[in-house]
This record gives sequence, C-alpha cells and structure tokens, in this order.
Amino acid sequence: MRAGTSEYLLAPGKWKRFKIRHRDALLAAVILVPMIFFWLVVSGFPTLFGFLLGFFRWIGLADSPKFTGLDNFVRFFKEPMYTHALWRSIWLGGLVTAITLLSGFGAALLMNMPLRGKGVYRSIWYIPAITSTVATTQIFNLFLDTNNGVINNILKSLGKEPIVWQYSVGWGIFWIVVYSVWKGVGNAALLWLAGLQSVDHSLYEAAAVDGAGSYGKLRHVTIPGLKPIATYIVITSLIAAIQIYEQVLFITNGGPYGKTEVLVFRIYRDGFWDFNLGMAGASSLIMAIIVIVITVLYYGWSTSSDRKTTIPIKKGG
Repeated sequence: MRAGTSEYLLAPGKWKRFKIRHRDALLAAVILVPMIFFWLVVSGFPTLFGFLLGFFRWIGLADSPKFTGLDNFVRFFKEPMYTHALWRSIWLGGLVTAITLLSGFGAALLMNMPLRGKGVYRSIWYIPAITSTVATTQIFNLFLDTNNGVINNILKSLGKEPIVWQYSVGWGIFWIVVYSVWKGVGNAALLWLAGLQSVDHSLYEAAAVDGAGSYGKLRHVTIPGLKPIATYIVITSLIAAIQIYEQVLFITNGGPYGKTEVLVFRIYRDGFWDFNLGMAGASSLIMAIIVIVITVLYYGWSTSSDRKTTIPIKKGG
C-alpha cells in the first residue's frame, strides 16, 4: 500500500516533467489533431469511399451496390469517351501548365524590377487567383455570347460574320486555355517572385565581374537558383491543371458533342447526372493514380538532373 501510495504521489511530478520535456510535441498535437480529424471527416473518408465505389456496380441511389471487381476499370479503358477524356485532361493540363508558368515567370521578372507602385502591380496580377470562378466565367461568357457578345459585336462592326463559339471545338479549347491561364498566372508569378528574391545577390555581382550581361545572369544565375522552387511550382500547377473542371462546365459544358470533356467533368456527369456511382469512383481512382505517377516521374527526373549537374569533390584534389 505504501509503495502504491508513493507512486501515486509522484505521478503529478512525473507528468509535469513529461510536459516540460515534450512541450513542443504536445503543442503540435493540440494544433494538428483537430485539423487531421476535420480533414478525415470532410475529405479523407469521402475520398476513400469514392475510390471503393469503383469496385461496385451502383447505378441510381435507389439501387443497391453490387461488387463487380475490376469491371468498371476494364470498361474505362475500353470505352472511347473515357480514354479521350483522360487524354484530353493530360495534354490540356500540360498546355495550360506550360503557358501559365512561362507567363508567370515573365510577370515575376517584371515584379522583381525596381518599379514604382510594385504593390499595386503585384495585386493586379493576383486578383484573378482570388476571384470566384463561377462569377468570372459568367462575365467571360458575356464576351462570348453569340448574339450580343462583345467580341461578336466587334466582328459585326467590321463586317464579319459572328462566331458561334459553343459549336467550335478549337475555339472552345482556346477559351478554356485562355481562362485557365488568366486564372492561374497570378499565383505562379508570386511563387516565381519568391524564388527570384531567394537567389543570393552576391552571385549576380560575381557574374557581373566575370562580364555577364542580363541574359548571362538569367541563364547562369537566376534559372539554376530557381530549380528548387521550380519543382514545387511545376508539380502543383500540373496537378491543378489536369483537374480542370469549372472552366469546362461554365464555358463549354463539355460541348460540342463531348469534344471538350475532360476526365473530371466526365466524373461529375457520371456521379451527379447519370448516378453511375461505380464508374465515377473507378474514374476517380484512375485519375488519382495517374496524377501520382506523373508527380513521382517528374520529381524523379528533376532530382536526377540536379544530381547530374552536381560536380563531386574529390579528396586531395
């Protein structure tokens, strides 16, 4: 009894020492545990449930799910509407990513120059990133209206025939790319700007001493110094671009005849229009795997290129 009593009396002191020793870990747990729980409830469990649906045949909410194994996945690769939507997501996402990153890099170079009113200039570039996609696409569509759109009114004033944008695959893709780049260039520019400002200025001074001009500094100092943040920007931008959805929904609605459908839009149609929950889950899982594979491949290529450009230092050299 005495031993048990003494251990009980020492327990508060041990707990106090434990709190002092692991204060940072306990503080991190207090902050992270509610966030992790919230993520699991709002996103984690629904995402896992959606992936599991891919192994079931479930059409309509009144129907009961039936386990079909890999049938939905086999159907995905057999039916052209899914493979075409997947391929369209990949090449369209790559095109949007390339244009957005190049445009953002050019804007970041301008932002990094000693200009007056830089804060206003940077804010203007970032406004599209924080505006509502629903609102801005509706304004965008006012310009593309067949009868009273701004662009068609200009064409009429020039004696040209108005263009029915919704019936043209080429123009539909064009406007989706234009809107996506306009929406994402501000965020890319600020990330590039953060990378530009992290490059050591002494390297520019050394390059100037060696006789390097503006192009030489950009090629031999700026671009190599941006490699770490470039990997992050490319991966995040590519993931976002491959998952383009709202632009397609509000600008072309997948038309004409499904020629501008992307995979996320196809998933939306399966899940909320046709209530084919099994195919929606299978498509979601396939897209998640493809995004992960692309990310891993690009990251591996980026890090391997960095290792090749690193010159090993020999001992005694």
